Amino acid sequence: MDPPEGVAPPTATRSQKIERKLRRAAAARGLDEAVTWSFISEAEAAPFDPSWRVENPISEDMKVMRPSLMPGLAAAARRNVDRGAQSVRLFEIGRRYLADAERPTLAFVLAGEAKPRDWRSGKARAFDAFDAKAEALAILDAAGAPVANLQVFQDAGPNWHPGRSAALGLGPKLLLARFGEPHPALVKALDGPDAMVAGEIYLDSIPAPRSGGRARPQFQPSQLQLVRRDFAFLVPPELASDGLARAIRGVDKDAISNVRLFDRFESGEGLSLAFEVTLQPGERSFTEEELSKISKKIVAAAEKLGAKLRG
Repeated sequence: MDPPEGVAPPTATRSQKIERKLRRAAAARGLDEAVTWSFISEAEAAPFDPSWRVENPISEDMKVMRPSLMPGLAAAARRNVDRGAQSVRLFEIGRRYLADAERPTLAFVLAGEAKPRDWRSGKARAFDAFDAKAEALAILDAAGAPVANLQVFQDAGPNWHPGRSAALGLGPKLLLARFGEPHPALVKALDGPDAMVAGEIYLDSIPAPRSGGRARPQFQPSQLQLVRRDFAFLVPPELASDGLARAIRGVDKDAISNVRLFDRFESGEGLSLAFEVTLQPGERSFTEEELSKISKKIVAAAEKLGAKLRG
């Protein structure tokens, strides 16, 4: 609809629109927005290899333009924990000042209890890397990123805990996010709270939608009964479950509507991963022959990655 006469058309950029969406999405997920200083101390900036320094700083604690939002959020989380907050969920949208440019970023920090103690569930549960991954994926989805196509990379960088963090990207050269536990040395340097997890979303790396702004097609759920099949594979230790799930999903994108990891088991045989594969028929129900063909394709795709169907 055209604006009334004399009223200028909206001028919000794509970046500004994404930031507005992400503020609403993060708040809807229970995160509180923080606004921290863009200037930090040399000690706080040192782990991130800073590039921008201020010649006439306001104080010694504000000599560097922040190369990461983590120092400010970690300090805010520490203040909240010290004042008795049992669960801290903070996010901030701001700029990182790197050698080549300013980079718009959403960062978040989770600290304390993910779930409080309860007579039904028992002891309180602390936040872990999977909580950070869930937030990162939800925020990326709200930004319009192709979440189903994202790959998980185990090496998130030197400031992240090895084995308890990862990166999300559309390839090793196009990372959209990092998440998990910060490296213990970084938590100590920033005086962050114990059992802290975090994430960074790189807004300028999120690709523009290919639809050219066209409306999404109308959602028309199938009237036919879906089919679920379970597959358990013995996998090599270096094979990521996400990569195996993506391979299974790619076997038949029209028929396979969802792939979910529901079990991980280690035994004398090795590591076993079990997936629930949901098949959604379109115009007619699947025949046994069609289901058998899809099952064989799933097993073949897994075998190409070194996995073996468990008997």
